[in-house]
Amino acid sequence: MHDTWATHITLKSLHIENNRYRAMVHYKVQDHFGLDSDDILKIKFSQFYFFRIWFILQRCNQFGFKPFMTHMEATVEINGGRGES
Repeated sequence: MHDTWATHITLKSLHIENNRYRAMVHYKVQDHFGLDSDDILKIKFSQFYFFRIWFILQRCNQFGFKPFMTHMEATVEINGGRGES
């Protein structure tokens, strides 16, 4: 993934006690493997025939190829104390 289409971060819980903390953070990220106009203008995509062909196939009404969707989700516990690196 070179960037994401949508990112949603939720703080599920936060506990702070005596200079210590513990948090549960939920991440939800979506991306598509498709090419938009900004992508195809970049040299890393436009230099390869494959990407130029894909760009056309996505937009031509006779073909209408759809991008791949990627959905990732995770809940992570973060903990530590004041002054810790």
